Amino acid sequence: MSARPSLASSLQRILLPKLLAALFAISLLICFAVVYFAQQQVSKNQQQHIENLRTDIDFSIRDTLLLLESIAGNDLLVNSFIDLQQRDNYLPLFFRTLRLSRATNVSLALFDFAGEPIISKNWQKTVPPDLTSLWKPPTLEAGQQFWQVYQSGLVMSVPVHIGASVEGALVLYAQDIGQLINKRQNSATQLIVGPDQQVLYSSRPEVIAPATVFAASDYQRWTRHASQWQNLTLYSLSPITQAYGSVLWLIPVLLLSIIATVLVSVYGVNRAASLTATTLDTLHASILTSMQQKSAARSFSPDNEPAELSQIRAAFDNLTANLMTITLSNRQFANVIDSLEELLVVLDTSNKLVISNHRFERVAQQFKLDGTELRRISDYLSHNASPLDATYTNAAGARKITVKWTLLPFVDAQKEVIGTILVGNDVSQQRDLESRNRLMTHAMESATVSIAIADTTRTKMPIVYVNDFFSKLSGYSSAEALGQPADLLVGPGTDQVVLGRMLENVKAGQPLDETVLLYKKNRQTFYGRLVMTPVRLDTIVTHYVVFFQDVTEQEKAREYLEDAKHKAEESARMKSSFLASMSHEVRTPLHGISGTLQLLDASKLDNKQRRYLTLALQSMCNLQHIVDDILDFSKIEAGQLNIEHVPFNLTLLLETIFEQYYTNCQNKGVELNVQLDLKNTQYVMGDAVRLRQILGNLLSNAVKFTSEGAVSVVIELFDQGHQWQLYGRVSDTGIGIADDNIGNIFEVFTQEDDSTTRRFGGTGLGLAITRQLCQLCGGDITVDSKKGQGSAFSFTMQLAKAAREYTAGNKSIDPQSLTDLPEARILLVEDNEINQLIARENLNGHKVMTAANGKEAIAALSQMKIQFDLVLMDCHMPEMDGFEATRRIRAGEAGARYTGVPIVALTANAMKGDREACVAAGMSDYISKPFTASDLQRVIKDWAGADTVV
Repeated sequence: MSARPSLASSLQRILLPKLLAALFAISLLICFAVVYFAQQQVSKNQQQHIENLRTDIDFSIRDTLLLLESIAGNDLLVNSFIDLQQRDNYLPLFFRTLRLSRATNVSLALFDFAGEPIISKNWQKTVPPDLTSLWKPPTLEAGQQFWQVYQSGLVMSVPVHIGASVEGALVLYAQDIGQLINKRQNSATQLIVGPDQQVLYSSRPEVIAPATVFAASDYQRWTRHASQWQNLTLYSLSPITQAYGSVLWLIPVLLLSIIATVLVSVYGVNRAASLTATTLDTLHASILTSMQQKSAARSFSPDNEPAELSQIRAAFDNLTANLMTITLSNRQFANVIDSLEELLVVLDTSNKLVISNHRFERVAQQFKLDGTELRRISDYLSHNASPLDATYTNAAGARKITVKWTLLPFVDAQKEVIGTILVGNDVSQQRDLESRNRLMTHAMESATVSIAIADTTRTKMPIVYVNDFFSKLSGYSSAEALGQPADLLVGPGTDQVVLGRMLENVKAGQPLDETVLLYKKNRQTFYGRLVMTPVRLDTIVTHYVVFFQDVTEQEKAREYLEDAKHKAEESARMKSSFLASMSHEVRTPLHGISGTLQLLDASKLDNKQRRYLTLALQSMCNLQHIVDDILDFSKIEAGQLNIEHVPFNLTLLLETIFEQYYTNCQNKGVELNVQLDLKNTQYVMGDAVRLRQILGNLLSNAVKFTSEGAVSVVIELFDQGHQWQLYGRVSDTGIGIADDNIGNIFEVFTQEDDSTTRRFGGTGLGLAITRQLCQLCGGDITVDSKKGQGSAFSFTMQLAKAAREYTAGNKSIDPQSLTDLPEARILLVEDNEINQLIARENLNGHKVMTAANGKEAIAALSQMKIQFDLVLMDCHMPEMDGFEATRRIRAGEAGARYTGVPIVALTANAMKGDREACVAAGMSDYISKPFTASDLQRVIKDWAGADTVV
């Protein structure tokens, strides 16, 4: 047998050629990559140089044009077109002192509108004749800036404006465009070349001189990049050695790196082979020393096997042969049987215990399994082929265990039976589970609800179980239902959206509860409520359990209730719409009556006429109060009344309320006693309007029903930590309320009796609204009264504490400041002639123009030359309402000057959402009819100022 090569030489012979080839390929790849990326970088740099040059030219031209525009707008230069003396005296000095740019050789001239020069600087004999008139059409005729680069220089011109007309032009000529460019430091040469290849600009004149002819063929050994700009060509050039100089140093570095890598790799291969051989020799010696020498079959030896590996193979052959002849020890066998979960017992032919595992010993100790029991089990299994289930109870009787016994023969090496092996499996949990399954199956069969189970792991989710009640409800027997798809009871009338939602839940493994229309076997329909619960095995949904029952009666009841609900909502909507319409229809004539009476009040009347007018105004106020009560009650009933939460001056509010009723009490000869305890608090957070309404209703009733005596008011604030509780008590010595009527006094449209209504008037809504307002404000109201002795109404409401003292929002408007307003130009858009008359009379001192609808308003705004300061816009008008007209004005249909004009809504609407609708349409403010002259003067003061901006 020839000598085998060593492992070291084999590794060297195999690895070194492949390693060197791989290094050579990698080196070539790196060189190509370096050259490619260097070329890309050089090209990118050249492009960047040209972009920088174009940016510099654009910046210089834009900067010079801005400077020319600034000079063209100079008062001295503009006035020279009008003042000839100023032109002769100051304009020459002004031109001589101008420094327009970095260029030292520029020409500047000022021309009039006919193109005739007024004054120039370095213009004659400098500007080529072909450039002297190119700027005239765009600048003098079109009034635009002009600039253009030509072969002979750069021309710029800007118009000189007087007002909106072009009266002349300021023109600049630069012979050398390079003087305008801010030079940047870089290694490349940038050129600007004209159409005839003449160099107009060179960043490095010492390399390529301006005014020479550029020939690209002369620069074959240069890297270059060109770009078109205007009618010129921009170049960036660099010698190849200079462009690639930044990467040439990488070549020797790469060569040195490759050589070093080769040397290190060769050394590494040699060293690794040597170490491997040494290690294997050591391992071989250790194996030979530690194993016992025995004969064994030899393994196959491949050709060219290294000597070290051959030795290791032979040593392992010997080791394997020795291990195969070693038998398992008794201890190893005991460990095997002890690791079994089954009860293992070995008996000899006399049924005596030979060996058992730990599991049997633990069970035998707890449940008293002795030799007698083992013999009984062995005798039974020897005569019966089926396993034996034996149940055992521990000594305390608290635990039971069921063991399933089987018997195996115990044979020796000669296949002779020398005993028996008893194997016992603990099947306690299995038997409990089987018992539980039988119980659950019986319960499901006996249930009075339909139950079905579908297999989700199979196509179409077939039904695998149904109970008896399913068959009774659906008409399908168990045999007919099993194996059918889960949608067995689905029919054409079943809601497909609900089915899709159910399918999505099933795909996601989620439980669901749905009510759908289902079909029985005889195609009779019914509503079934399906409760579907997923069954998971190791987080995977394998089945769905479906519980469903007939809920047809309940579904019909639900549909009836939903239909009733829709009808009620529709009735409420119609009622709300009716109230909104009535609000508009009632308030419009009320405004006409109120405005007419106010105008009449401002005229000269005798005493009798004045008294009649006073009675009419009082009746008008009473009528308006009744309308407001009805609308407030309707808002509360519809849930449309919102409670504000804003800061207000509580002290000032109470003073204004009491001041009004002091006068009323004096007129009736009744005293008004007021007692306040406000805890030195002036500002609070809440709804001042609703507090005024509550106190006003109570005081109005107290004064109305009291003919002699006094009306007393007590107002207190109680500190509740983070907020105040306001307590109020209004008592009187009036007619009082009978005991049997007190319980109904806060009901809607209720007064004590018909005589009260006839004697004192009213709608019976005031106290009902007051109670609901108190409740909306977080409080309530109670009454204590005796017939003929008077009444006392006590109320509470919640107010938040103000974080600081507010003053801006609580200042009253000075009437004198309203009458002293400057004259405003107002467009009144109103279709009602009476309301037009009232508004015009209340707007004396202002210029007012009227329009009957939105179309006329837009036409007036777009056609009238005067600028309107304010638009008073009615909301409901024929042809085009105020909302649409406002949207169109804001969109610019009346002209750009009116897109931001203040527009104030004049509307009879007073329901919730009316103000929001006005704001959404683009209106600036809102006045509800009937309005007063003070209301109109206020909006004029707020919105018709000269500096008002919307």
